[in-house]
Amino acid sequence: MHKYRKLNTHLKKMEGIVIMVQKHFMVLITLFVILFSTLPAGFAQDSIKTIQISPAEIPPKIDGRIDDTCWENLHPASGFIQHDPVNGVKASEETLVWATYDRHYLYFAFLMKDTQPDKIWAELTPRNDYENNDAITLILDTYNDRRTSISFTVNPKGVQKNSVETIWKSEAVVRNDGWSAEMAIPFKSLRFSPENNQVWGINFKRYIHRLYETDYWTNVSRDLSLLQQSGELQGLSGIRPGYNLEFFPYAGYRTSHWDGDKDNKLAAGIDVKYGILPNLILDLTASPDFSEVESDPFIYQLSPYENYFQENRPFFSEGSQYFKLATEQEYSWNSSLNLFYSRRIDSPKIAAKISGKTGGYSFGVLGALNDEEDGDSLFTVLRVQKDIFKNSQIGIYYAGSSSSEDYNRNFALDYNFNFKDIYYIRGASALSYNKNLPNKNNGLHLLQFNREPDAGLQLSFDFQRIEAGADVRTGFIERIDYQSFEGMAGYAWRFNGGAVKRFSMDLTGTLRQDASGHLTGNSADFMFFLDFFPQIDINGRFELGKSKHQIVNTDNELVWTDNFIKTYGGDIDFSWERGGFLKEIDIEAGWEKRGVYNDEFTAVEPGSQTGLEAELTLRPMSNLQFSVSGDWIRQVVERTGEVVFDGLTYATALHYQITRNLFLSTRLFGETRENQYNLDVLIGYYFGAGNIIQLSYKKSQRKEGFEREGGYSITLKVSYLLRL
Repeated sequence: MHKYRKLNTHLKKMEGIVIMVQKHFMVLITLFVILFSTLPAGFAQDSIKTIQISPAEIPPKIDGRIDDTCWENLHPASGFIQHDPVNGVKASEETLVWATYDRHYLYFAFLMKDTQPDKIWAELTPRNDYENNDAITLILDTYNDRRTSISFTVNPKGVQKNSVETIWKSEAVVRNDGWSAEMAIPFKSLRFSPENNQVWGINFKRYIHRLYETDYWTNVSRDLSLLQQSGELQGLSGIRPGYNLEFFPYAGYRTSHWDGDKDNKLAAGIDVKYGILPNLILDLTASPDFSEVESDPFIYQLSPYENYFQENRPFFSEGSQYFKLATEQEYSWNSSLNLFYSRRIDSPKIAAKISGKTGGYSFGVLGALNDEEDGDSLFTVLRVQKDIFKNSQIGIYYAGSSSSEDYNRNFALDYNFNFKDIYYIRGASALSYNKNLPNKNNGLHLLQFNREPDAGLQLSFDFQRIEAGADVRTGFIERIDYQSFEGMAGYAWRFNGGAVKRFSMDLTGTLRQDASGHLTGNSADFMFFLDFFPQIDINGRFELGKSKHQIVNTDNELVWTDNFIKTYGGDIDFSWERGGFLKEIDIEAGWEKRGVYNDEFTAVEPGSQTGLEAELTLRPMSNLQFSVSGDWIRQVVERTGEVVFDGLTYATALHYQITRNLFLSTRLFGETRENQYNLDVLIGYYFGAGNIIQLSYKKSQRKEGFEREGGYSITLKVSYLLRL
């Protein structure tokens, strides 16, 4: 306890410093901008590699064998450079690339030489569903703006993967000297300017599984954006982008038996995709597909805050990057502010969206009519973002919902400024308005400064403020009446030899308040990250502090408790990605002293929580994968020693890829406290991008109040993609 009091004294001092920072906040940010805009550049790209492409008289046959006459007289691109584990050295194995085109297709041939071809690893999986396979990836920046790209990947079994679901051809074969592949990319599947002479950004990425090695055609520094380090594809002329019109009709029949009731449903729907402008797409869906959404995993409700679930519906998940704030992007911190949470649209009748990028502007416009108990509601989202400087953006955002009785309207400005490659200032400010509410103290503000090199000094400062009157019904907010100041300093070491690839550690101090500035907690965290060769990660965290909690009062509102509860504890995480039979192991264990809620979240007491989470994935054959996972949580009240919570959620999955097109997949989610489960079984035949016949069986058992309900459904669905 002496150590705790000593650290608590330091935290109080930190609290005083943070209050001073709060008073002079905008002055400090202005100084940051001036300082980092005048720092010398730390990195510069080498001279740009180029590929001079010429048209083919006779196009190649896409069989992966690269024996066509069109390749014979072309000089291949080569000289790949290692990115990982040793950045900047010559690749361990040679890779050769040939390129040509005609009026309709862009063609590529690849030869991946390998001195140990018997150790080439590739899985037979559904499209887009493999990781850490031997693979070759084509990366195209068709506007050469070094900000947007589309990628096409194929593994040695010919299984495709691409960043945007589209139609293209590929094939691959294993050879005595390695493996080879061919691709044919229709210009109709790409978005680019209508100019007669084209220059595109281009790069190639190869992964060698047995060496855990990633190579690029260009020298890609870890401290710079990948697209900022692309080469160029020159010589394209006389081609035209595809102003596509795609229809994706589907029909299905479902029979459901739930708790004694029977329901049969015949449904048909259609998705339409139209290229309004190059790289600007209109998507329309009517009677959205009901059979592709997986059952949600069980998540225990251990606090009064809502749980966040991933979006799995294709219409909402595809192109979702155009509907995110700068503070939600994957390169940013884990934001608690989300203005549009698509799962609020839980029963759409019809929906449409326009998304894409043109002229340096990114657009996302969405409208959806949702079927609700008290009538339909209309959801509207508008997002516009403008590229500025070398790698920065500013944007505006609107998300709203309205019905005959109510409305919610949310407006935001956001930004992402990148200075001298490794310095970032990101943020967003929003206001939320609702009918029949005072609409005051309704602001939401986030700001972050980061210094983010791969190795060296790491720095960050985060500020979040969610005011008490904020009510974003179209989005997701973890809590309201909350603000926090967080500062982090750390250091990272990168090693180019030996067992350790990278080691970093950091110390973080956090001060938490309500939106009126009253203290609700503080903490200090120490974290370390160890990356080993091959593919082993060990991470740890230790925390010490104190915290107030929000509880539910008699008016069903969240209010802060009067007293602080001491918090301390830690966790450790082990991850090993091997590939092959024992494909992956993940284990996370933790213990912490913390506040423990009662079942109604109306009170909280000092207690402790123990957790253990583990997942094992096996790949006994290249076309068969099995995984099992569990997450166990136990909570104990300190005053009485009573175990107030003890539960296990679990999941298991089996996927059997019988052929390239035919597959069988099963998933089981469950939990032990209420003995609930969801079972999904799917048999499908896949015959092209978006073309599938599938038969699914879903069985569930849930507890609703004091009653236990169960049932099952069987669905047969056929869908087909038509391109005009």
